[in-house]
Amino acid sequence: MVPVGEEQRIWDLVWPDVDGVVVDGVEVVEDTVSIDVHAGQRATVCPACGMEASRVHSTYRRRLADRPIGGRRVVLRLMVRRFFCDNSACKRRTVAEQVEHLTTPYRHRTPAVARMVQAIGLAVGGRAGARLANYLPLRASRDVILREVRRLPDPPSGQVTVLGIDEFAFRRGATYGTVLI
Repeated sequence: MVPVGEEQRIWDLVWPDVDGVVVDGVEVVEDTVSIDVHAGQRATVCPACGMEASRVHSTYRRRLADRPIGGRRVVLRLMVRRFFCDNSACKRRTVAEQVEHLTTPYRHRTPAVARMVQAIGLAVGGRAGARLANYLPLRASRDVILREVRRLPDPPSGQVTVLGIDEFAFRRGATYGTVLI
């Protein structure tokens, strides 16, 4: 168990790259560590217009999967605030706060877990990666693993030194295609 009052020190030790997060509590139930956190910033920046938004619209709780600790799954229960964008020329009315290095819009896992899932997918693929993730305290199906791999940018292509051209028929006498290799 985590001693009362020591939650913030543990956060700073395990997540040194994440600033501005306040730990409200830690709960350990069987094989899952649930950490209640909220952002400590007073305002956020509207991504559409760049103006600072400080008037709170509402709050909601967001659950994020994070890196395992001590063989246990970690679930971050983040209290997120939505702010009004007071710029009348802006097309957005509300803005949800994001915590740098911890949240990404519309994602249910932290960037660190996404990198882990991508590494598993690149190493062993989808179905074998799902089996491997079961041994690690990660929840990832083969579809999730392949989706994370598809999100990776294409590697930069260098200068082409040799170019091969091949022509083929999709259907005999109907449609033709060309492949550059």
